[in-house]
Order: sequence, then structure tokens, then C-alpha cells
Amino acid sequence: MSHTFQTVPQSPKCPAHCMKSNQLLPGIKFIGFVPAERLQREIMLKHLAGIAVGVFTDVTPIAFVGVPTCEAVSSHNNNGRLEQTTLRFNTLNDLPTNRHVAFVVTDSNNQSYVIGQNEKPRPIVKVTQNTGTPNGDPAVLSVEVTLYAQKSLIPCVVTHPI
Repeated sequence: MSHTFQTVPQSPKCPAHCMKSNQLLPGIKFIGFVPAERLQREIMLKHLAGIAVGVFTDVTPIAFVGVPTCEAVSSHNNNGRLEQTTLRFNTLNDLPTNRHVAFVVTDSNNQSYVIGQNEKPRPIVKVTQNTGTPNGDPAVLSVEVTLYAQKSLIPCVVTHPI
């Protein structure tokens, strides 16, 4: 008597696009920065553990020109999760690039997020100076803030008024 056993089908390899998820903030109404040393310790780990993260210091506002964007792309591989957050905006103000800062972003739903923390990894801040065009476009600083971490766009509560 012969028995045939059904083999369990192997799951097909997942294409690269199903291993990533994107989050785009629905409209940014505030961007500010705070010295990283004034943040709580280990905010990324606190968020991953389900603990609410607060920003308990003054946030210096950044006046921006045009429409800023903030996108978080999460990818998963054998080593775990890695999220890349990219914040792009134009401003007329100089930024303190000589020290470690974290950025606070508030979207049109009044949800605030912090990009950066007191510990490593820290955001990479790229500032490009653009000259205005003859037809009247302003000379602005284009800022791109990028952070690679296990979780890099962290929801937060800002305790000082923005």
C-alpha cells in the first residue's frame, strides 16, 4: 500500500517591492530643530517599546519656502528592519550644521514627528545654496535631511508651543 503525502508548497520569493513600505506626510505646516543633546535618551528604542516620546524643550522654527516633503521608506531584509527618512525643504535661514540637531516636523493633521536623536545614528544634513533665477525666483538654501535607522520617523508630543 503506497501513501502519497501532499507537499507543503514553498512560498514564492517575494519581489523587492513587497518588502518596502512608504509613508509620506500629508502636508507639512511646521519644521523646526532642537539640539540633539536636549532630547530624551534612546527615543528610538522607547518608541519601538511602545513608550510615548516627548520633546520637552523649545523647538527653533525654520521658515520654509515652497512645499516641503517628508518621506519614510521602510525595508525589511534578513538583518531586520531599516527605515530611511528624507526631509526636503527650501529656506532662507542658515541652519546650525556645526552641531548635532534633530528636526521636528508637524503635518496638517497636527501630528508631530522627530527625525534624529541624542545617540547615533544621527541625521545627515545636506545644504545646497541656490542662486535665484532672473525671472524672480528667490535665492534659497535647499536642505535635505536623511536618517537611516531601525525607526527614523518617530511620532512625538511637543510640550512647548510651536
